[in-house]
Amino acid sequence: MLLKQNNYFFILLIKFFLIIILLIYNNNIISNIAFIISQLNTQIEFSKIEKYLKICKKKIFKEFKKIDSPKISIISPIYNSEKFLLRFLKSIQSQNFNDLEIILVDDCSIDNTIALIKQYQKIDQRILLIKNKKNKGTFMSRNLGALYSKGQYLILPDPDDIVSKNILKSCYFYAQKYNYEIIRFIMYHGNGKISYKEIIKKLGKKAVYQPELSSYLFYGYNKLFIIDFNLCNKFIKKDVYIKALYKIKKYYLNIYIKYAEDFLFIYFLLRTANSFYFYKGLGYYYIKNNLSITSNLFKKTKEKLKYSFILLKLFFENSKNSNFEKDMINLFFSDIIKNENFKNNFFELSKSSSDFSFYYNIIKTLINCKFFSKDNKIILFEIKNILKKIKKI
Repeated sequence: MLLKQNNYFFILLIKFFLIIILLIYNNNIISNIAFIISQLNTQIEFSKIEKYLKICKKKIFKEFKKIDSPKISIISPIYNSEKFLLRFLKSIQSQNFNDLEIILVDDCSIDNTIALIKQYQKIDQRILLIKNKKNKGTFMSRNLGALYSKGQYLILPDPDDIVSKNILKSCYFYAQKYNYEIIRFIMYHGNGKISYKEIIKKLGKKAVYQPELSSYLFYGYNKLFIIDFNLCNKFIKKDVYIKALYKIKKYYLNIYIKYAEDFLFIYFLLRTANSFYFYKGLGYYYIKNNLSITSNLFKKTKEKLKYSFILLKLFFENSKNSNFEKDMINLFFSDIIKNENFKNNFFELSKSSSDFSFYYNIIKTLINCKFFSKDNKIILFEIKNILKKIKKI
């Protein structure tokens, strides 16, 4: 009995210290946790939406007026998002920073998304709706929103996720004070289960500048994990975003990229920006959505493989052969071949006469690269043998 009591008090003590750590790292985190718990169960019940709109109209919440020159533009590509819009927009409207615009780029939704947005626009004039005439995908829709935006800085959340109510004010403060061009903040994965370990883990150095930026790698040469591949947990100076976009203009206008578009764009952003700052504050809650394009694409291995090789081609066409780029390509190729059916799927993709030369040229380029890891080199030579078999067919 005494042992059980001791264990109980020991657990309480651990919880107490964890809470202290949380408060030290982010004095707003408790309110953030409460906020996400309250928001996660929001569904598409129209009665809830109507009730929320009535509350706004009664000015229990502040009415948000359109700003001609906003400091921040929030850009979110949406497609059939009616189930998540209320939750998402409430997280934006709960911000303690209101000098912003909300750009929603609808990619030909066929549900009630458009009707709901028009209802929200009645109480929040900051919402701008852009409707694609044909389906363009997340990558092109997001870039279209960036070109329309008027803010000094951009944040790019997905409409099925939640933005922490303190993050915009914090990021804007650091960006203005220190002229940081990209700020990464902490993002949580899952269904609202807060990971204490995520907060107390080693976060690395706070800020990195060019020319050192391209050497702060996350694979191979320098495993500091300062940089990740997500755009949704980044606060980006608009000028930097547009410059990076200009570097790949011939691709983003012509290619419907469904997979790893964040990876592609981070690649160009890091080659464009002069500074990268890791802010250790909680900023974003990623909520897993089994209906999303990414989730469905991972079930279509052959399609994912095809887009992966398109991106590899883009990397090589724009490479300056730096260590940073070598690590990017190594890591990306490692991710491609993780699937145990990779070889069979590659064989199926490559054997058609129209695609063979495309894959053959990329593999030939990869084999000639001397920087590949040992494991990747083994796979490359196995692929080479697959291509030889196909050629004989």
